[in-house]
Amino acid sequence: MNKNNLWWLLFIVAAIMLLNNAVNAGEFQEKPVMCAPEEEIFPLLRDKDETLLVTGQQLTKVRDPDEGNGLAMNPAVLPFALYVNLDKKTYTVLEYHSDPYNVYCIISYGVDIKLGDF
Repeated sequence: MNKNNLWWLLFIVAAIMLLNNAVNAGEFQEKPVMCAPEEEIFPLLRDKDETLLVTGQQLTKVRDPDEGNGLAMNPAVLPFALYVNLDKKTYTVLEYHSDPYNVYCIISYGVDIKLGDF
């Protein structure tokens, strides 16, 4: 391959790389989340006979009006809990927002929960 052809090949490869602006990146979505004080949330769990199975500290993206895109740079650390009824195969996922909110948010609930192999 002569020098001219090599330069043209490099130019074409560089142009393709510059013009191909396909970016594979996730994006934040919003969905309705119900939040309420303890006295409203826990009767719902009792009515479904769901009991606490798992807890943890969830790293959660939250809003920050001081940021240009409205999202905080660093995730908030929020208590997370999974309640289940293994007989009825129902579940509820909660996160807790402490002072000044003092609410539990149901971030997921559903049916046909399975433990272990998916």
